[in-house]
Amino acid sequence: MKVFEIGDYSKGFGLHAAERPVPVPGYGEAVMRVRATGINARDLTIMRGSLGKTVMPRTRVPLSDNAGDIIAAGPGAENIQVGDRVTMNHYWQWLDGDWRASMAEQDYSATIDGFLAEQVVVPAAALIKLPESLGYEEASALQSPGLTAWNAVVEAGAAKASDTVLTLGSGAVSVFGMQWAKMLGARCIITSSSDQKLARLKALGADFGVNYRANPDWPAEVLELTGGEGADILLNNVGLSEMENCLMAAASNGRIMHIGANPVVHNQPPQEPPALTKLPNLILKNLTVRGIIVGSRRMFVDLIQAMVSNNIRPVIDRVFDWDDIYAAIEYMQSGKKIGKIVIRVT
Repeated sequence: MKVFEIGDYSKGFGLHAAERPVPVPGYGEAVMRVRATGINARDLTIMRGSLGKTVMPRTRVPLSDNAGDIIAAGPGAENIQVGDRVTMNHYWQWLDGDWRASMAEQDYSATIDGFLAEQVVVPAAALIKLPESLGYEEASALQSPGLTAWNAVVEAGAAKASDTVLTLGSGAVSVFGMQWAKMLGARCIITSSSDQKLARLKALGADFGVNYRANPDWPAEVLELTGGEGADILLNNVGLSEMENCLMAAASNGRIMHIGANPVVHNQPPQEPPALTKLPNLILKNLTVRGIIVGSRRMFVDLIQAMVSNNIRPVIDRVFDWDDIYAAIEYMQSGKKIGKIVIRVT
Protein backbone atom coordinates (compact mmCIF):
# COMPACT_ATOMS: atom_id res chain seq x y z
CA MET A 1 0.00 0.00 0.00
CA LYS A 2 1.00 3.63 -0.45
CA VAL A 3 1.88 6.05 2.35
CA PHE A 4 3.55 9.40 2.75
CA GLU A 5 6.33 9.72 5.33
CA ILE A 6 7.58 13.01 6.76
CA GLY A 7 11.05 12.25 5.40
CA ASP A 8 14.08 14.51 5.74
CA TYR A 9 12.77 17.62 7.50
CA SER A 10 16.21 19.09 8.23
CA LYS A 11 15.66 21.87 5.66
CA GLY A 12 11.89 22.17 5.89
CA PHE A 13 9.21 19.83 4.61
CA GLY A 14 10.67 16.60 3.24
CA LEU A 15 7.45 14.65 2.72
CA HIS A 16 7.91 11.72 0.35
CA ALA A 17 5.94 8.74 -0.97
CA ALA A 18 6.71 5.20 0.18
CA GLU A 19 5.25 1.70 -0.02
CA ARG A 20 4.56 -0.64 2.88
CA PRO A 21 3.05 -4.10 3.34
CA VAL A 22 -0.71 -4.30 3.65
CA PRO A 23 -1.48 -4.17 7.41
CA VAL A 24 -3.02 -7.07 9.32
CA PRO A 25 -5.28 -6.41 12.32
CA GLY A 26 -4.47 -7.91 15.70
CA TYR A 27 -6.78 -8.66 18.61
CA GLY A 28 -9.39 -5.91 19.04
CA GLU A 29 -8.17 -4.15 15.91
CA ALA A 30 -9.50 -3.41 12.44
CA VAL A 31 -8.04 -2.09 9.20
CA MET A 32 -9.47 1.18 7.89
CA ARG A 33 -9.23 1.94 4.21
CA VAL A 34 -8.67 5.67 4.45
CA ARG A 35 -10.94 7.64 2.15
CA ALA A 36 -10.10 11.15 3.32
CA THR A 37 -7.88 13.00 5.75
CA GLY A 38 -6.97 16.65 6.32
CA ILE A 39 -4.27 19.13 7.27
CA ASN A 40 -4.19 21.06 10.54
CA ALA A 41 -1.59 23.45 11.94
CA ARG A 42 -0.48 20.66 14.29
CA ASP A 43 0.26 18.49 11.24
CA LEU A 44 2.58 21.12 9.79
CA THR A 45 4.47 21.14 13.09
CA ILE A 46 4.79 17.34 13.02
CA MET A 47 5.99 17.39 9.41
CA ARG A 48 8.71 19.84 10.48
CA GLY A 49 10.05 17.14 12.79
CA SER A 50 8.67 17.54 16.31
CA LEU A 51 5.63 18.13 18.48
CA GLY A 52 6.41 19.53 21.91
CA LYS A 53 9.24 17.37 23.27
CA THR A 54 8.52 14.53 20.85
CA VAL A 55 11.05 14.26 18.00
CA MET A 56 9.59 12.55 14.95
CA PRO A 57 11.25 9.63 13.18
CA ARG A 58 11.59 10.37 9.48
CA THR A 59 9.44 7.35 8.72
CA ARG A 60 6.45 8.76 10.62
CA VAL A 61 3.22 8.89 8.57
CA PRO A 62 1.52 12.22 9.34
CA LEU A 63 -2.07 13.57 9.55
CA SER A 64 -4.57 12.77 12.27
CA ASP A 65 -7.94 13.52 10.62
CA ASN A 66 -9.62 10.47 9.17
CA ALA A 67 -12.65 8.87 7.59
CA GLY A 68 -12.88 5.56 5.78
CA ASP A 69 -14.34 2.09 5.79
CA ILE A 70 -13.43 -1.17 7.48
CA ILE A 71 -11.89 -3.78 5.18
CA ALA A 72 -10.67 -6.29 7.79
CA ALA A 73 -11.41 -7.01 11.45
CA GLY A 74 -9.32 -9.02 13.89
CA PRO A 75 -10.54 -11.30 16.69
CA GLY A 76 -12.18 -9.41 19.54
CA ALA A 77 -13.07 -6.43 17.34
CA GLU A 78 -16.55 -5.88 18.75
CA ASN A 79 -19.39 -3.71 17.46
CA ILE A 80 -17.67 -3.24 14.10
CA GLN A 81 -17.76 -5.20 10.86
CA VAL A 82 -16.31 -5.13 7.39
CA GLY A 83 -17.98 -2.46 5.28
CA ASP A 84 -18.73 -0.04 8.12
CA ARG A 85 -18.01 3.62 7.36
CA VAL A 86 -16.07 5.04 10.31
CA THR A 87 -13.96 7.77 11.88
CA MET A 88 -12.11 8.08 15.20
CA ASN A 89 -10.30 10.39 17.63
CA HIS A 90 -6.52 10.55 17.18
CA TYR A 91 -6.12 10.29 20.99
CA TRP A 92 -7.89 6.94 20.70
CA GLN A 93 -7.73 6.02 24.40
CA TRP A 94 -9.93 8.97 25.38
CA LEU A 95 -13.24 7.16 25.08
CA ASP A 96 -15.17 9.05 27.78
CA GLY A 97 -14.72 10.75 31.13
CA ASP A 98 -11.88 13.05 32.08
CA TRP A 99 -8.74 13.53 30.04
CA ARG A 100 -5.48 12.13 31.39
CA ALA A 101 -2.11 13.32 30.10
CA SER A 102 -0.96 9.71 29.72
CA MET A 103 -3.46 9.34 26.88
CA ALA A 104 -1.17 11.49 24.74
CA GLU A 105 1.24 8.54 24.61
CA GLN A 106 -1.13 6.96 22.06
CA ASP A 107 -1.54 9.68 19.44
CA TYR A 108 -2.06 8.96 15.75
CA SER A 109 0.43 10.93 13.60
CA ALA A 110 2.56 11.93 16.63
CA THR A 111 3.45 8.73 18.50
CA ILE A 112 1.71 6.34 16.06
CA ASP A 113 1.69 6.51 12.26
CA GLY A 114 -1.18 8.66 11.04
CA PHE A 115 -3.70 8.63 8.20
CA LEU A 116 -1.80 9.87 5.15
CA ALA A 117 -1.90 6.25 4.05
CA GLU A 118 -4.18 4.01 2.02
CA GLN A 119 -4.78 1.67 4.98
CA VAL A 120 -4.31 2.04 8.75
CA VAL A 121 -4.69 -0.40 11.66
CA VAL A 122 -7.06 1.09 14.23
CA PRO A 123 -8.50 -0.02 17.61
CA ALA A 124 -12.11 -1.12 17.14
CA ALA A 125 -13.17 0.36 20.49
CA ALA A 126 -12.33 3.87 19.29
CA LEU A 127 -14.29 3.73 16.03
CA ILE A 128 -17.46 5.70 15.40
CA LYS A 129 -19.86 4.68 12.65
CA LEU A 130 -20.77 7.43 10.22
CA PRO A 131 -24.36 8.26 9.32
CA GLU A 132 -25.24 7.85 5.64
CA SER A 133 -25.85 11.60 5.37
CA LEU A 134 -22.20 12.36 6.10
CA GLY A 135 -19.66 11.81 3.32
CA TYR A 136 -16.07 10.78 3.85
CA GLU A 137 -14.63 14.20 3.03
CA GLU A 138 -17.05 15.94 5.37
CA ALA A 139 -16.38 13.41 8.14
CA SER A 140 -12.61 13.85 7.81
CA ALA A 141 -13.04 17.56 8.53
CA LEU A 142 -14.50 16.91 11.98
CA GLN A 143 -11.96 14.97 14.01
CA SER A 144 -9.51 17.66 15.06
CA PRO A 145 -10.99 21.15 14.49
CA GLY A 146 -14.65 20.23 14.85
CA LEU A 147 -14.15 18.23 18.03
CA THR A 148 -11.79 20.79 19.56
CA ALA A 149 -14.32 23.55 18.97
CA TRP A 150 -17.14 21.33 20.29
CA ASN A 151 -15.24 20.78 23.53
CA ALA A 152 -14.46 24.51 23.84
CA VAL A 153 -17.98 25.78 23.13
CA VAL A 154 -20.38 23.00 24.11
CA GLU A 155 -18.61 20.88 26.73
CA ALA A 156 -16.09 22.99 28.65
CA GLY A 157 -17.62 26.31 27.62
CA ALA A 158 -21.21 25.24 28.36
CA ALA A 159 -22.45 27.96 26.00
CA LYS A 160 -26.07 29.03 26.17
CA ALA A 161 -28.28 31.22 24.01
CA SER A 162 -27.63 34.34 26.09
CA ASP A 163 -23.84 34.10 25.63
CA THR A 164 -21.51 35.89 23.24
CA VAL A 165 -18.82 33.62 21.80
CA LEU A 166 -15.62 35.16 20.41
CA THR A 167 -13.28 33.08 18.27
CA LEU A 168 -9.96 34.21 16.82
CA GLY A 169 -9.13 33.78 13.14
CA SER A 170 -10.79 32.11 10.17
CA GLY A 171 -9.32 28.63 10.48
CA ALA A 172 -11.32 25.45 10.87
CA VAL A 173 -11.51 25.57 14.69
CA SER A 174 -12.87 29.11 14.58
CA VAL A 175 -15.42 28.31 11.89
CA PHE A 176 -16.63 25.25 13.77
CA GLY A 177 -16.73 27.31 16.97
CA MET A 178 -19.01 29.75 15.17
CA GLN A 179 -21.24 26.93 13.93
CA TRP A 180 -21.61 25.35 17.38
CA ALA A 181 -22.30 28.76 18.96
CA LYS A 182 -25.04 29.51 16.43
CA MET A 183 -26.49 26.01 16.88
CA LEU A 184 -27.00 26.87 20.55
CA GLY A 185 -28.52 30.26 19.72
CA ALA A 186 -25.55 32.25 21.01
CA ARG A 187 -24.14 35.38 19.40
CA CYS A 188 -20.78 34.99 17.68
CA ILE A 189 -17.96 37.45 16.99
CA ILE A 190 -15.08 36.29 14.80
CA THR A 191 -11.79 37.99 13.97
CA SER A 192 -9.71 38.04 10.79
CA SER A 193 -7.08 40.14 9.06
CA SER A 194 -9.21 40.36 5.89
CA ASP A 195 -12.48 42.20 5.29
CA GLN A 196 -13.20 39.74 2.46
CA LYS A 197 -12.92 36.83 4.85
CA LEU A 198 -15.09 38.59 7.40
CA ALA A 199 -17.79 39.11 4.78
CA ARG A 200 -17.71 35.40 3.99
CA LEU A 201 -17.77 34.46 7.68
CA LYS A 202 -20.78 36.67 8.28
CA ALA A 203 -22.51 35.01 5.35
CA LEU A 204 -21.80 31.68 7.07
CA GLY A 205 -23.43 32.84 10.30
CA ALA A 206 -21.14 35.13 12.32
CA ASP A 207 -23.01 38.05 13.86
CA PHE A 208 -20.02 40.39 13.84
CA GLY A 209 -16.53 40.44 12.36
CA VAL A 210 -13.52 42.32 13.68
CA ASN A 211 -10.49 43.09 11.48
CA TYR A 212 -7.57 42.85 13.89
CA ARG A 213 -5.08 44.09 11.30
CA ALA A 214 -7.05 47.27 10.59
CA ASN A 215 -7.77 47.69 14.30
CA PRO A 216 -4.95 46.31 16.49
CA ASP A 217 -6.96 47.31 19.56
CA TRP A 218 -9.58 44.71 18.67
CA PRO A 219 -10.64 44.07 22.32
CA ALA A 220 -12.01 47.61 22.41
CA GLU A 221 -14.13 46.82 19.35
CA VAL A 222 -15.39 43.65 20.99
CA LEU A 223 -16.39 45.64 24.06
CA GLU A 224 -18.18 48.17 21.86
CA LEU A 225 -20.08 45.42 20.03
CA THR A 226 -21.21 43.95 23.36
CA GLY A 227 -22.27 47.19 25.02
CA GLY A 228 -19.16 47.25 27.19
CA GLU A 229 -19.73 43.76 28.58
CA GLY A 230 -17.25 41.64 26.58
CA ALA A 231 -17.43 38.03 25.36
CA ASP A 232 -18.59 35.21 27.62
CA ILE A 233 -16.62 32.45 25.88
CA LEU A 234 -13.40 33.09 23.97
CA LEU A 235 -11.59 30.58 21.75
CA ASN A 236 -7.93 31.57 21.73
CA ASN A 237 -6.61 29.68 18.71
CA VAL A 238 -3.56 31.94 18.38
CA GLY A 239 -1.62 31.24 21.56
CA LEU A 240 -0.04 33.11 24.44
CA SER A 241 0.63 36.18 22.31
CA GLU A 242 -3.11 36.93 22.36
CA MET A 243 -3.86 35.96 25.95
CA GLU A 244 -3.69 39.52 27.26
CA ASN A 245 -6.09 40.72 24.57
CA CYS A 246 -8.44 37.88 25.48
CA LEU A 247 -8.42 38.99 29.12
CA MET A 248 -9.33 42.50 28.00
CA ALA A 249 -12.11 41.31 25.64
CA ALA A 250 -13.72 38.93 28.15
CA ALA A 251 -16.92 39.59 30.06
CA SER A 252 -17.19 39.16 33.82
CA ASN A 253 -17.22 35.43 34.64
CA GLY A 254 -16.00 34.73 31.10
CA ARG A 255 -14.34 31.48 30.02
CA ILE A 256 -11.17 31.68 27.92
CA MET A 257 -10.50 28.43 26.07
CA HIS A 258 -6.77 28.23 25.38
CA ILE A 259 -6.30 25.98 22.36
CA GLY A 260 -2.80 24.80 21.48
CA ALA A 261 -1.32 27.04 18.82
CA ASN A 262 1.07 25.59 16.24
CA PRO A 263 2.58 27.89 13.59
CA VAL A 264 1.27 27.60 10.05
CA VAL A 265 4.10 29.54 8.40
CA HIS A 266 7.36 27.98 9.56
CA ASN A 267 9.61 31.02 9.11
CA GLN A 268 7.71 33.18 11.58
CA PRO A 269 9.53 34.15 14.80
CA PRO A 270 8.45 32.23 17.91
CA GLN A 271 5.65 33.74 19.95
CA GLU A 272 6.69 35.74 22.96
CA PRO A 273 4.59 35.31 26.10
CA PRO A 274 2.58 38.39 27.02
CA ALA A 275 3.64 40.83 29.69
CA LEU A 276 0.16 40.37 31.18
CA THR A 277 -0.03 43.97 32.27
CA LYS A 278 -3.81 43.46 32.26
CA LEU A 279 -3.59 40.50 34.63
CA PRO A 280 -5.89 42.23 37.16
CA ASN A 281 -8.68 41.54 34.64
CA LEU A 282 -8.26 37.85 35.42
CA ILE A 283 -9.20 38.46 39.05
CA LEU A 284 -11.47 41.50 38.76
CA LYS A 285 -13.61 39.82 36.12
CA ASN A 286 -13.52 36.40 37.85
CA LEU A 287 -12.31 34.78 34.64
CA THR A 288 -11.56 31.12 33.94
CA VAL A 289 -8.71 30.12 31.61
CA ARG A 290 -8.88 26.51 30.50
CA GLY A 291 -6.72 24.42 28.20
CA ILE A 292 -8.58 22.47 25.51
CA ILE A 293 -7.21 19.28 23.96
CA VAL A 294 -9.58 17.97 21.27
CA GLY A 295 -12.28 15.80 22.87
CA SER A 296 -13.35 12.27 23.78
CA ARG A 297 -15.06 9.61 21.68
CA ARG A 298 -18.30 10.29 23.54
CA MET A 299 -18.06 13.99 22.65
CA PHE A 300 -17.40 13.01 19.05
CA VAL A 301 -20.55 10.87 18.97
CA ASP A 302 -22.56 13.79 20.39
CA LEU A 303 -21.05 16.13 17.78
CA ILE A 304 -22.05 13.89 14.87
CA GLN A 305 -25.57 13.42 16.23
CA ALA A 306 -25.94 17.20 16.63
CA MET A 307 -24.78 17.77 13.05
CA VAL A 308 -27.37 15.35 11.70
CA SER A 309 -30.18 16.73 13.89
CA ASN A 310 -29.42 20.34 13.01
CA ASN A 311 -28.40 19.77 9.36
CA ILE A 312 -24.97 21.33 9.92
CA ARG A 313 -22.30 20.80 7.27
CA PRO A 314 -18.58 21.44 7.77
CA VAL A 315 -17.09 24.36 5.87
CA ILE A 316 -14.53 22.83 3.51
CA ASP A 317 -12.38 25.35 1.68
CA ARG A 318 -10.72 22.97 -0.78
CA VAL A 319 -10.31 19.24 -1.44
CA PHE A 320 -6.95 18.07 -2.80
CA ASP A 321 -6.18 14.71 -4.35
CA TRP A 322 -3.56 12.37 -2.90
CA ASP A 323 -0.94 13.34 -5.48
CA ASP A 324 -1.49 17.04 -4.73
CA ILE A 325 -0.41 16.85 -1.06
CA TYR A 326 2.44 19.31 -1.66
CA ALA A 327 0.01 21.84 -3.15
CA ALA A 328 -2.28 21.32 -0.15
CA ILE A 329 0.55 22.12 2.26
CA GLU A 330 1.46 25.22 0.27
CA TYR A 331 -2.16 26.37 0.26
CA MET A 332 -2.43 25.75 3.99
CA GLN A 333 0.57 28.00 4.57
CA SER A 334 -0.81 30.75 2.33
CA GLY A 335 -3.38 31.73 4.93
CA LYS A 336 -6.08 32.04 2.25
CA LYS A 337 -8.40 29.36 3.52
CA ILE A 338 -11.64 29.63 5.42
CA GLY A 339 -12.49 26.41 7.21
CA LYS A 340 -10.92 23.05 6.37
CA ILE A 341 -8.48 21.63 3.83
CA VAL A 342 -9.23 18.00 2.98
CA ILE A 343 -7.11 15.35 1.24
CA ARG A 344 -8.94 12.73 -0.83
CA VAL A 345 -7.00 9.46 -0.33
CA THR A 346 -8.83 6.57 -2.06
